[in-house]
Amino acid sequence: MNLLFGFSGRIGRGQWWLAQLAVLVLLVVTVAALFHVVGISAGQKLRAFQSDRLSVNLVLLIGSALSLWINFAATIKRYHDLDKSGSWSLLLFIPYIGGLWVLVECGFFSGSDGNNDYGSPPGADDSRSDLNAHISRMKAERSVQQQSRPARLEQQASKMDSAPPAPQTRRPTGPTGFGRRGL
Repeated sequence: MNLLFGFSGRIGRGQWWLAQLAVLVLLVVTVAALFHVVGISAGQKLRAFQSDRLSVNLVLLIGSALSLWINFAATIKRYHDLDKSGSWSLLLFIPYIGGLWVLVECGFFSGSDGNNDYGSPPGADDSRSDLNAHISRMKAERSVQQQSRPARLEQQASKMDSAPPAPQTRRPTGPTGFGRRGL
């Protein structure tokens, strides 16, 4: 429910497109409900009684308000994923260009990597945080091992100083056998 009605957090491009699909479905249902309430069918004229006007206005008001709410909630969270303020969603009120800008920016640009001012990236759940905690523990253990490594090297060096030097073997430097110069 936070996807459609909440204004905090972040959502990715796929979730934003799903929210836009929900808005489209809601608008289609609103129009279908209008036709049902008004009673328009083939060959019938529009009935315009007082009670019908109230029903039509009520259906339009509820459908429009719900569509706007869902659209703004999804767009604000999508701008949060882009590491921008939710006020960028007000671009929707600029005729033609604003809607196109929001469509391109929210629908096709990738969000910021990692955490930002608006929370963790979409899809980051507890299993991912457990993985990050495990990686942090492994890094800490490795740093402890690397800090104790110079002490071990000193111990090995002191053992090598007390041991007799190993005999060195000399490798031949001239041509031996086959090769460019060895013929």
